[in-house]
Amino acid sequence: MSSSKVFVCSWDNLGFEAIVDFSDWYNNSVMSVLQDKGLGTPPANVEAMMMRARFNPQRNPEVWSFSTTEDLTEETLRSFAEENPQALVDLIRSRGKKLYGSKQPTAKNVIE
Repeated sequence: MSSSKVFVCSWDNLGFEAIVDFSDWYNNSVMSVLQDKGLGTPPANVEAMMMRARFNPQRNPEVWSFSTTEDLTEETLRSFAEENPQALVDLIRSRGKKLYGSKQPTAKNVIE
């Protein structure tokens, strides 16, 4: 078992849209592929998240993945996203991998 968790998050200038824990699927995928069972169904459709982002460029959407320690839960991230979304975005941007996003400044953003 891995000592880290994998999350995929999406947000736009109005706030977070999704925070999804991919850890179990990610960890099980390696063994499933080795057993020739395929990847299985992920907990969220990342392609759909990126398509939604592409069709809403006016809201400056971003989709990111990142790894963190085992003790950080999806509920903790959701709570942090409600309390201080900008700080969470800054943390994810500094340590994660951008899957989709094009930064364009707009007025009255909740998340920059």
